[in-house]
Amino acid sequence: MKVWGAHGEFCARHQWEVIVATLALLACAASVERNGSGNRAERCAGWARACPGLEAEYQAADAVIMTFVRCAALLYAYYQISNLRKIASKYLLIIAGVFSTFASFIFTSAVASLLWSELVSIKDAPFLFLLVADVARGARMAKAGWSAGEGQGKRVGRALALLGPTATLDTLLAVLLVGVGALSGVPRLEHMCTFACLALLVDYLVFVTFYPACLSLVADFASGRKEMSHDSPFSEADLKPNPVVQRVKMIMAAGLLCVHLTSRWPWSTDNGIIEGPIDNLTPATHDNVLLHSYVKWFSVSADYIVIATLLCALIIKFVFFEEQRNWVIDMNDMTVKEVVQNDVVSRRKPKFSLGDDTNSEVSTQTDDFSDDLEWPILSPSSSAAKLNSKKRPMAECLEVYRSEGACTSLSDEEVVMLVEQSHIPLHRLEVVLGDPLRGVRLRRRVIASRFQTETAIKQLPYLNYDYSKVLNACCENVIGYVGVPLGYAGPLVVDGKAYMIPMATTEGALVASTNRGAKAIGSRGVTSVVEDIGMTRAPAVKLPNIIRAHECRQWLDNKDNYALIKEAFDSTSRFAKLQEVHIGVDGATLYLRFRATTGDAMGMNMVSKGAENALKLLKKYFPDMEVISLSGNYCSDKKAAAINWIKGRGKRVVCETTISSENLKTIFKTDARTLARCNKIKNLSGSALAGSIGGSNAHAANMVTAIFIATGQDPAQNVTSSNCSTNMEICGENGEDLYVTCTMPSLEVGTVGGGTVLTAQGACLDILGVRGAGIRPAENSARLASLICATVLAGELSLMAALVNSDLVKSHMRHNRSNLNVPSVSSIEASGILLKVPNL
Repeated sequence: MKVWGAHGEFCARHQWEVIVATLALLACAASVERNGSGNRAERCAGWARACPGLEAEYQAADAVIMTFVRCAALLYAYYQISNLRKIASKYLLIIAGVFSTFASFIFTSAVASLLWSELVSIKDAPFLFLLVADVARGARMAKAGWSAGEGQGKRVGRALALLGPTATLDTLLAVLLVGVGALSGVPRLEHMCTFACLALLVDYLVFVTFYPACLSLVADFASGRKEMSHDSPFSEADLKPNPVVQRVKMIMAAGLLCVHLTSRWPWSTDNGIIEGPIDNLTPATHDNVLLHSYVKWFSVSADYIVIATLLCALIIKFVFFEEQRNWVIDMNDMTVKEVVQNDVVSRRKPKFSLGDDTNSEVSTQTDDFSDDLEWPILSPSSSAAKLNSKKRPMAECLEVYRSEGACTSLSDEEVVMLVEQSHIPLHRLEVVLGDPLRGVRLRRRVIASRFQTETAIKQLPYLNYDYSKVLNACCENVIGYVGVPLGYAGPLVVDGKAYMIPMATTEGALVASTNRGAKAIGSRGVTSVVEDIGMTRAPAVKLPNIIRAHECRQWLDNKDNYALIKEAFDSTSRFAKLQEVHIGVDGATLYLRFRATTGDAMGMNMVSKGAENALKLLKKYFPDMEVISLSGNYCSDKKAAAINWIKGRGKRVVCETTISSENLKTIFKTDARTLARCNKIKNLSGSALAGSIGGSNAHAANMVTAIFIATGQDPAQNVTSSNCSTNMEICGENGEDLYVTCTMPSLEVGTVGGGTVLTAQGACLDILGVRGAGIRPAENSARLASLICATVLAGELSLMAALVNSDLVKSHMRHNRSNLNVPSVSSIEASGILLKVPNL
């Protein structure tokens, strides 16, 4: 397979060379001198005498039979060409496949004329070639390698590596099988079978050389027209041959080979057919023979009129009257899937297509909510007919659903009907359909109809998203996704290593400002220290009276009893390790704040599970204890709380750096004294006067939230995670450098679980090199925490400099204002509104 792969990749990468070489060989075969090619003219004459039916008029029965055979060949070829439409473009791929097949026929004709006979002796050669040529084989290769852009050669190489051995065996078997007809002793059949064998061999050579080059070339052209996907739309498992079938083919080939070896060859020279060399022909006679050959091809008779009429009808039907299908690449399983539309839709031009140049810029995210149209159905081609079947009665659909426990065999209309009748909960569509994408699409349809939000829903994208990772993990009742712009700040040097920090935000100037701070930090970088405090969960339990509450508290303070609680807690997870139980008291109510390390996971669910198991053990010793709530807000999660500011939660991170006076002047246009003074008055005194908890900073929440969204953290936890104390001091020998620290005592992050499983968020974690679990527990999550704190430091520096220079408004006006939302002066004047701007 490696040889086939290398050969296919070579043909795909050297498209023009392979195509030109093939055409050159074709021209050489067609123009070679015939005076040294043997007794072809005499052979042709001998054939005419041996088979006078080839030169005489057909008998009526023979004409009817041959017309039927020719029509069958045309219909079979039409069927194979129609299958090519299932790949992508309706025209480009068909041109490639048909052109390669046509090249095979012409090449076969040239070789046949060169070696042993003029085609005038085989009037049915084109139709015979249509029957033996495997257009579907080319379609399979096109499906495997149909993706333009970078890596095209490798994809075509992989396709040929999978299809090459199978095509070789199929060709060998077909040649041996058709070659049996050449042993029949019937001259006309012998001639046709011999030509068929030659056609199979030449078609095989074209398939493994000329066709990959054409396919790659057409894909390159299509990529310029945005008709192709850059993702590979095939599964290698679908192209691998069945080993049992291959074994049967090899046995058949061996048997047929024995038949050929023990039989005579049909071109024996002792049958009186060959009577003289072509060298005896004069040039004029030779030209007359060729002229007669070509005239014979274009002779008109009744059967040719029938064939021509059928051919024209098929072409007209295919181009003008056949239903247009659209094919898209499903990003979930990387397969080609069809956008099928119901009868009413099929009479209109599709709203989007990968194969129509006029629609290439229409977003495939668009849904059709028109009253007179049905929704497009996105489904695998193998189940298209099933999903478009006639709507069955409610009772029958309900019986199918209850018997199967799923809706995979029901059409979209039938599933919607069951949902509307409350037989299928709307939130379970993905489960009962077994197809997350189809579930989201049908939910959109139901929601749009139920709440009359068609216009809004159709603007919400939903295609090209892996919902299998969302289900039961990140979101429910999914109707699409919201794209958030993603930028990067950096390089930001943290602990001696440079990082590009991904930030997802819709606030203009935020990424640019953070990037300016990273530039000011420069190669000196940021130094960080991370402490794994652990995640917390604080159930609220109530005892009958304060005496029992006091006894429970004393019981937990005992080291031996705490060991029992810890054992029960730690038994629920390999990574959860209980660190302490801090107890808050309010009358007879106790708030048990369990704090535990959770490895590289953020750990809320892990700690909740451990706390629940610990309470079961505690209840055995205090059966009169009542669990009021698993979370008593003493944790405290997603709320501003002094306990998190004081005791910490998640990761406690401290970062420091020193900004040189030169960078302060050239980048920030200020000095250390000005920034240190502003930080004291704004971040420390101003926050204290406001009674802020954990808000001794300029805008830490901005950077925290942007990185949280980008890396799949819980954005709501920015409330606690944004606790930050920013400090700036004058330093250096001349007192002109600036020493900056950021302390974040409750940064709640994780690199496994939650939104980190999503593709885009996982990619951002990969950019930082912290995706998944580290070699040591909490290694990756601690590194992510240090990077967030360092980014906060860069953002704090830049904003403080902008504030002292009055650059804040100017930067936001430049980066965060849209011309679509801000009316121009001319438009205001045109509307008759008079603006009075005071003199400043």
